[in-house]
Amino acid sequence: MNTSIGKRLALLLSGVLLLTGCYAAPAAESVWQGSTPPESAQSTQPPAAETAITTYPVPEENLLVSINMADSPSTGGFWQWDMMLHPYIEAYDPVTRTAYVPCYQSGCRHNDSTCSACFGNLSALAEYRDSLYALVQQDGESAASLVSRPLSGGALRVLASWEPENEGEEYRCALRCISFGKAYLTVIRAAYLPEDGQLTRDEQENRLVSVDLQTGEEATILEHAENYDLYGVWGDCAVFQVQETAEGAPDFADWAAQQPEEASWDEYERLYIRYRILSRDLRTGVETTIVDGSEPFVWSADPHRSWGKYAVYQVGRSVYVYDMETQETKKLFTHEQERKFYNYLLLDGHAIVLCGTENACNAWAVDLADGSVIELDTRGGNVMPFSAHYECDGYFAGLLSDSPGNYELCHISKEDFYRSNYDGAFQ
Repeated sequence: MNTSIGKRLALLLSGVLLLTGCYAAPAAESVWQGSTPPESAQSTQPPAAETAITTYPVPEENLLVSINMADSPSTGGFWQWDMMLHPYIEAYDPVTRTAYVPCYQSGCRHNDSTCSACFGNLSALAEYRDSLYALVQQDGESAASLVSRPLSGGALRVLASWEPENEGEEYRCALRCISFGKAYLTVIRAAYLPEDGQLTRDEQENRLVSVDLQTGEEATILEHAENYDLYGVWGDCAVFQVQETAEGAPDFADWAAQQPEEASWDEYERLYIRYRILSRDLRTGVETTIVDGSEPFVWSADPHRSWGKYAVYQVGRSVYVYDMETQETKKLFTHEQERKFYNYLLLDGHAIVLCGTENACNAWAVDLADGSVIELDTRGGNVMPFSAHYECDGYFAGLLSDSPGNYELCHISKEDFYRSNYDGAFQ
């Protein structure tokens, strides 16, 4: 891997790790009332050498978009990019452990859109059905376009654009996922208005839209998407997490000013914020509640909350999987002990389920299809020794921790990860 890219990716991912770590925010107080979380983890045993390990290819639909790296089915590795270092993408092959620029034009300087590796000021990228789709920012990041290019090369095609009509306006867009021939994006339009001698940002539009990848047709799914967090889309079914504030709740800043000590968002959230999980029929707009606001929902900051047709959520000490194709729910895993912190993420057809205290962490990989469980060795620490963030068909990319607070961007085969052979990780 390009050393400079590796260092910058490690820095970005370590920021994510600080937010999520081994675990998410504390569960609702009622989940673990009357119990005392243990202070140290039980030692874990990795699977025996003869134990069969099941791994999966990356889904062809419901491709979730991450930062700075994407799966590449055509090469068997990853796409990676860093616009602060250079204006082109790279392909990384974890088998040969080499990176290269996917451009074969003789004498190309890889610095404009005539190069097959250049897309502009790239903020998101995904390979889908023999093409690359990219969200690029323009005009000082006040405008954005969704573009595509065949893997074989050629000119960029602009599918959709969002440009401000008035001075002082900007569009901020995020590519959330690509599924069944459509890209799903959050589109935010804001204006900077003068107030008391300063410019104040006023959000005037926050929509969830779909863009047809063949025709470029844009359709609004949610006119007001401020409190909706998209988990994933499978066919005509979308799953969301919805944040709801209790009626009559004070503004956080006003509430914090009245507290005798430094107030935390966690405490405000426990008092006034509730979460629902719901599915939405994209043809009819009909919403069906999966988890209502009265249940002890465990929030996770990790972006991996769906994989293929599966969406995962946690209520209390139990983790559930929702099949977006059949629209059925089943309990996947229950933590035997009550812990202070919980987290979960989805990669490689498994829910990586974690729980812990300030001093300890336990982790399991649970197969979404058959429910089989592999306990992962955390080596007695309070974070995962290897924190997976991206995947291709045979490998994970993520952060390897060789000491507290010291992380390196590395790769590891999926088999080594499930066998807790973190020494098999490589840069």
